[in-house]
Amino acid sequence: MKLKILLVEDDPSSITIYEKILKKSGFTVETMMFGKEGLELMAKIKEGKKEKPDLVLLDLILPDMNGIKILKEAKKEKETKNIPFIILTNYIGKETKEMGEKFGAEYVVKTDVTPRELIKKINKHLKNKSR
Repeated sequence: MKLKILLVEDDPSSITIYEKILKKSGFTVETMMFGKEGLELMAKIKEGKKEKPDLVLLDLILPDMNGIKILKEAKKEKETKNIPFIILTNYIGKETKEMGEKFGAEYVVKTDVTPRELIKKINKHLKNKSR
């Protein structure tokens, strides 16, 4: 069974690039462009109505909210707290980075990582799961 990555990203060209990279690497990808969708998914997982993703790639700057809100919500619920998160953003802010790390998310600046390096980071988080 393929592992599922949730990509929360609002930039259409970034979505296209990341979906292609992830699918080529053998993952199933679900994409959401708004933070509200991410929060709704976390609520549905908590209620047992949706399957949780194996990992979340989370942009911070979304049209309707800061992605940290999704991370905080996921980490406070027992059904979603163990989902690994990688914050994938071009926003370089010390406070935001510290906040993400406080909740156990790896912080990756998009312009500082190649597609191959990103896949390595994802695989590191998923090393105990089978594909």
